[in-house]
Amino acid sequence: MIQRIALFYSNHIKNYLFPNDEGSDEDYKNLHYKKIRLAGQDIQNTELPLEKRVLAVHNIGLLGYTGGNAAAICAAEYMPLMADFLKQPSLSDDQRISVLEGLSGVCYVHLTNQKQAHSMGLYTTLQELMDTTCPLSTKTKMWSCYLLNILCCNNIPVIRTLVGSQSLRLTLEALEGQDWYGWPKNYARELLCMLGFWTPQVVTTLGAGQVAEQNYGS
Repeated sequence: MIQRIALFYSNHIKNYLFPNDEGSDEDYKNLHYKKIRLAGQDIQNTELPLEKRVLAVHNIGLLGYTGGNAAAICAAEYMPLMADFLKQPSLSDDQRISVLEGLSGVCYVHLTNQKQAHSMGLYTTLQELMDTTCPLSTKTKMWSCYLLNILCCNNIPVIRTLVGSQSLRLTLEALEGQDWYGWPKNYARELLCMLGFWTPQVVTTLGAGQVAEQNYGS
């Protein structure tokens, strides 16, 4: 899912963020760093409209993902501020999804940032957003589930924290039954397997001779 967003970024957003970008790799890295800093200032500017601050959160995620390791490290400085938006009741579902997308971009395949998210207790917030009693849209819950998958990827401490949570199991089982059309995977099912809550059944196809032998063999 993050790769799809990055493709959209390359086709539709990159030219806006980096007009006439024909510089070296170092120039490109510095531009990412500068854009992340500017977006970070927007996040902290409480005088700006909420939608503009949420857009800055989303942009930091894109820049952190597309700018490589250095950009992800720079973007990580704003993760606590980004995560705080998830707790704001005034956010619309679309705005909350933008925040989840931004955090996914910062944490994707970046173990250090995943560890920081763990230390921030982000996984607890995500469980609250996914809970069956939470009135948020199914799409918002799916993005929360996707981000939780990212945090669990190759991250044993987070997995150990979540293993054995029956409330999470019930939440994931309810979400697993939703229509994940348009997503690369059913990420609720992925988490159920990853956390040992659900084991896919292996169907063995027997040849005709084996079936006959089982049924009629002496």
